[in-house]
Amino acid sequence: MKKPIKIAIMIVALLASVVGGIYYMTLPISVRMVKVSAKTAELYFTEQGVVAAEKTIQVYSSVQGALDTLFAREGQLVAAGDRLLSVDDSGFRLQKEQIENGIKSLEAQLAGVDVEDAAMRSNLTATRNMLQGELLALNAQATQSDQAFASQQELQSEQVRVQQILIDQQQSVLDKAMENLERIEELYLGGVLPRIDYEDAGTAVAFAESQLDAAKGQMAIIVASAPESSTEHFEGLRASINAQIAGINQQLAQNTTQSSKAHFEAMIAIEESKLVQLDREIANAVVTAPASGIVTVLHAQGTNYISVGVPVAEITVPGSLSIDVYVSTQDIDSIEIGEIVGLTLRRRSGDIAFQGIVAEVDSTAVVRLSALGVEERKVKVGIQPQLPDDLELGLGHAVDVTFHIFKEEDRFIVPRMAIFRDNGQEMVWAVRGSDSGVVEAIAVVTGMELRTDIIIESGLEEGDHVVSDANNPDLRNGRKVKPG
Repeated sequence: MKKPIKIAIMIVALLASVVGGIYYMTLPISVRMVKVSAKTAELYFTEQGVVAAEKTIQVYSSVQGALDTLFAREGQLVAAGDRLLSVDDSGFRLQKEQIENGIKSLEAQLAGVDVEDAAMRSNLTATRNMLQGELLALNAQATQSDQAFASQQELQSEQVRVQQILIDQQQSVLDKAMENLERIEELYLGGVLPRIDYEDAGTAVAFAESQLDAAKGQMAIIVASAPESSTEHFEGLRASINAQIAGINQQLAQNTTQSSKAHFEAMIAIEESKLVQLDREIANAVVTAPASGIVTVLHAQGTNYISVGVPVAEITVPGSLSIDVYVSTQDIDSIEIGEIVGLTLRRRSGDIAFQGIVAEVDSTAVVRLSALGVEERKVKVGIQPQLPDDLELGLGHAVDVTFHIFKEEDRFIVPRMAIFRDNGQEMVWAVRGSDSGVVEAIAVVTGMELRTDIIIESGLEEGDHVVSDANNPDLRNGRKVKPG
């Protein structure tokens, strides 16, 4: 082929390409568009609620133990005070019997305090009489000193015998004083008796110890040496016997029963208080209904052991219904008491829509499982439904609850995908006043973002058509578009 012909063909092909490109560029492209018109702008979310009684009472047992008897069943109508269940109280009754026996023993010991005191006083009196008799005999011996000292060995043996009697008696007095001190110390440490009683008991012990030491010292003197003269000998014996008589008189003058009685009376009072508590436990072993209503849940029927702090039953008090719904902590700040919400009851025959009012918002969140088993922090919200006259709700029915976070009328709304930025300015591709024609980039001011849309505050007019997808690479100013 000749060279001029090749050049001519190439020129024709180039011209055809240019003309084709120009023709293609003048063809309108199909884009999805939305018409700008005044609409209701709203942001909302929906959660599923459950119909519940306005007043539901959780019933607890104040005692724990094995389940004994169930008196109620789920769905049963009960009156306040009706028995729901009983806990095995055999352990409480056994403890009560043991305490009652212990009280009888303490009462017997209390009654024996006076008997023991009388016996002690009788022994002390007998000992004092014996010592007084010894003193009389000693005085008689003093008047007959010549005869009394006929046998020095016999006299010394008599002295030892008399002094041993005194030592034994003083040891008995000391033992009694020590026992009394132990009882008073226990009551003093327990706050039952004052300190002065405790100090007096200690003084009595110290006195008895000194008397016993004196008697033992006198015995050592008697054994170690014979008296130098009958006069000194008799004076020493008289002094020892008189000291013992004075000690016995002091013991008889003291009231030793008061502290002992106070001890046993305090112990009896403690045990009687335990009895009162056990009687309360036995009475509480029968759990009764705190109010009239329907036993909607009987937790105890699924266990054989009742624990304190774990509900055993749930009683629903008849009255108006509420709808309990759990809302995410992310959305709870947008919900206020008194706010109107939308309610939808799903039925095969057709959904029923009505309204409700937020009546209660809990202050704490709880962990709830989503449908996918994911743990979520949610807050319980109570809704007071405004029921149509012909609608009845049953306990446990599911109701969709729609919360409106934002709602305004007569606002321009476009898809969020319609917005793009050019040098920091928000823009949309739009055709003025028509759905077909030349598209242009229009600067806009946006407002609140909705879930998939956004509010346009300014820049567009009613009747404009906005391209839904601003990322279309074929869009530019002056390009023809048509809805597609």
